[in-house]
Amino acid sequence: MYDERASTEIHTDASGYGIGAVLVQIQNNVEKVIAYASRTLTKAEKNYSTTERECLAIVWATNKFRPYIFGKHFTVVTDHHSLCWLMNLKDPSGRLARWALRLQEHDFDVKYKTGKKHSDADALSRNPVEEETETPDKFLAVTTSMNLAMEQKKDQDLAKLKLLSNSSKNEEFRFIDGILCRKNFDPDGKLWLPVIPKHLRADILRHFHDAPTAGHLGFAKTYDRIRKRFYWPGMYRNVVRYVMHCRECQRRKSVPQRPPGRLVPIPLQLQLLSIALELISLGDFQSLLMETNG
Repeated sequence: MYDERASTEIHTDASGYGIGAVLVQIQNNVEKVIAYASRTLTKAEKNYSTTERECLAIVWATNKFRPYIFGKHFTVVTDHHSLCWLMNLKDPSGRLARWALRLQEHDFDVKYKTGKKHSDADALSRNPVEEETETPDKFLAVTTSMNLAMEQKKDQDLAKLKLLSNSSKNEEFRFIDGILCRKNFDPDGKLWLPVIPKHLRADILRHFHDAPTAGHLGFAKTYDRIRKRFYWPGMYRNVVRYVMHCRECQRRKSVPQRPPGRLVPIPLQLQLLSIALELISLGDFQSLLMETNG
């Protein structure tokens, strides 16, 4: 449990694909963990130098644990001299200047610890919370095996598209192996996308959003996965509606909130404190009440 009177430390570390941090307090001469945190690096952050990644870990950790450390002295424990490098830069600009400014709001000192003794944050940086991965194309095999051409014939709404595909001037739709397909004008994904009949669309939405390998991703990622593999009119609208009405997402995903408040207590101002009081007797109160009612 967090103790505002105990000395506080933040252990940070960075690897080639993740950053980790541990919020620690020394309570009764025993080091106790208050919180763990880690995340993967973005594609751009993976291009940072080792020193920059170590700086990023410190900046991210102080922001992550800000409710605990704001207005309180603490120690940053790291196995890299990145913070000294950042603070000694002459005329920093861009993100380095922003990092330096962000750290200036805190009161802290830095303690160096060798990598062998820095195992807690080091382990988190090398095993971060993984980014959501792409769903394998299992459903492509499913739709092929159930004879998509036969399923398309059951959808009367696809009749107009079939007629359009027979036109000599048409370049958007084409029959491939008996399956009606639409040309994909986006460089990502397949060149020709199978047109999905109406009665199969809900199954595709469930597979790419609800399946254990899908992970209940948000609208943008769910839509991006589907549009690279399939086509049907109104897909964008269908995906938005499906994700918005997903009960599991509504139950589990947190509502966007403002940053948490500070956990530093407000000290009582007992010295030279003046309190104004006005004392009245019960009789005075009764007479005042009668005058008010009268």
